[in-house]
Amino acid sequence: MKKNTFLLILLLLTGYLTRAQMNFIKGQEKSMQQILAEAKAKKQIIFVDVYTTWCGPCKWMDENTFIDKRVSEKFNKQFINFKVDGDTSEGQVVRNLYKVGAYPTYLFIAPEGKVLHRIEGVMPPQVFMDEADFAVRRAKEN
Repeated sequence: MKKNTFLLILLLLTGYLTRAQMNFIKGQEKSMQQILAEAKAKKQIIFVDVYTTWCGPCKWMDENTFIDKRVSEKFNKQFINFKVDGDTSEGQVVRNLYKVGAYPTYLFIAPEGKVLHRIEGVMPPQVFMDEADFAVRRAKEN
């Protein structure tokens, strides 16, 4: 019995530790201006997650959509991912610059700083990836 319980706990822990993760650059690590400069140099679209620590839908996205392996692989490959708390000083810069008024807000930003696509709220992984595809198509049109 003890052996089975131990194996079950080990399996659950292994599954938890191997969850997919998006490679987010956090707002306290870099500024939006630094992210824009990096995107311009790499000619890469920026994905910005503007969240707050008290936002229930933001937490839901972290726990359900951002950990999805398909989402993390796609976003880590195609975008520079920037996560910024809207209640911090850097978050205020992003909120003012891009007129963010709700949480969560997701911005897909061209390397020059123009918003390609803006979405808000909660969505399952496939819908979220479809939104990302739309942003990439808009970038190609410009």
